[in-house]
Amino acid sequence: MPSTVSARVISDREFALQQTFRAPAARVFAAYTDPAIVPRWWSSRGGTVRVETMDVRPGGDWRIVQRTPDGRETVFAGKYLEVRPVTRLVYTFRVEGQPGSELTATVDLRESGGTTVLTLTNRVASPEARDAMIRYGAAAGAKLAWDRLAEVLAEAGP
Repeated sequence: MPSTVSARVISDREFALQQTFRAPAARVFAAYTDPAIVPRWWSSRGGTVRVETMDVRPGGDWRIVQRTPDGRETVFAGKYLEVRPVTRLVYTFRVEGQPGSELTATVDLRESGGTTVLTLTNRVASPEARDAMIRYGAAAGAKLAWDRLAEVLAEAGP
């Protein structure tokens, strides 16, 4: 399901991205929290993802290593702050080696009739950080990942 994702400013430090998936919320939630599913949609085409840690509970750590087709590695890590199966996931997110990259991400899932609306709200350190993320591709990055996630969810069937 090709999509259009755009950033909606919520406050001076927050913006939200939204996508609708033709899948129940339980499957979308599992795609965010199951270390066997995450690598199937997180990476760029031709890239790979290795989930090193995924302790999905409040206070639990997560760490993912992404390798691009040309061999560059980026490490993403954080800590789970809130876990409400099927409806909400709150976690910190940072790119290792990039000071100031930390944000708090909130994934809210709302299901109706087997279709799920995912809203990702990002809270960053400053208005400048918010503007930079919007300007330099948060929506485009989410679109790439979520288009792949839609493919993974479609493979699983209705």
